[in-house]
Amino acid sequence: MRKTSSYRKSTLPPDTQWKQIDWFHVDEYVEKLQQRIYRAECLGDKRKVRNLQRLLVRSKAMLLVSIKRVAQTNKGKKTAGVDGETALSNKDRIKLFYDLSRLDIEKHNPKPSRRTYCC
Repeated sequence: MRKTSSYRKSTLPPDTQWKQIDWFHVDEYVEKLQQRIYRAECLGDKRKVRNLQRLLVRSKAMLLVSIKRVAQTNKGKKTAGVDGETALSNKDRIKLFYDLSRLDIEKHNPKPSRRTYCC
């Protein structure tokens, strides 16, 4: 039987600590999904690419990897974002994960960017 990642659709248990996360499996799941997207793009299968991209964007593993990259391994991790906050401690990172995982990306309706002409 094939082993599936526990980070695919489920969220982490509420008492999980940042250091308890199995980063090997999280990174492996995200990397395999990205490879599948690349292969589907090379084959020209647009529908499969779109579905896999949607799966990647909605996955909790990708959210964990994104938070780790921005708040832990990034050179500018001490620089505050547009909200004026940083997540330097492990407790802040896991809180950020739970806050972002509750948001629904499909309900996000960004405002259009404002165009300014120079001269």
